Amino acid sequence: MKVYLGGPIEGLPLDVVKEWRETATTFYQNWFLERASSNPYVKTIDPCRRKAFHDEPYSSNLAHRIVQLDTNDIANSDLVLCNLKDRGQGKCWGSVMELVIAKQLGKPVIIILEEGYHHPFVEVYSTEIHHTLEDGLNASLGYFR
Repeated sequence: MKVYLGGPIEGLPLDVVKEWRETATTFYQNWFLERASSNPYVKTIDPCRRKAFHDEPYSSNLAHRIVQLDTNDIANSDLVLCNLKDRGQGKCWGSVMELVIAKQLGKPVIIILEEGYHHPFVEVYSTEIHHTLEDGLNASLGYFR
């Protein structure tokens, strides 16, 4: 199983964008180790590995490269886990587009979002919405069986 870890990157400090992704990766690694004899390996796909791209001066070519690489990652995943809760002041344009791409590709999408926040596109393009990372991670396990 491959899980794409979507969520805001642009405009946020690297430690903020990486912290929840590292927690998710550790969660999946521990889950696999506990069940290694009967369940598949879970690999996370972290778009933060390309954070340096976001720090480059904007260009049309750079934009096309980022979108193409992220689209390839989503296409090669089995599930998208997207944390929209830690977005700072950003609008999450890229993350919302990732939801659309995932939905078009038939990938399950689990969203982490604060309680009480509603947006039609986020709700329609998600498979499930949870309000804590822990709940989202636990829900994602249901797609591994």
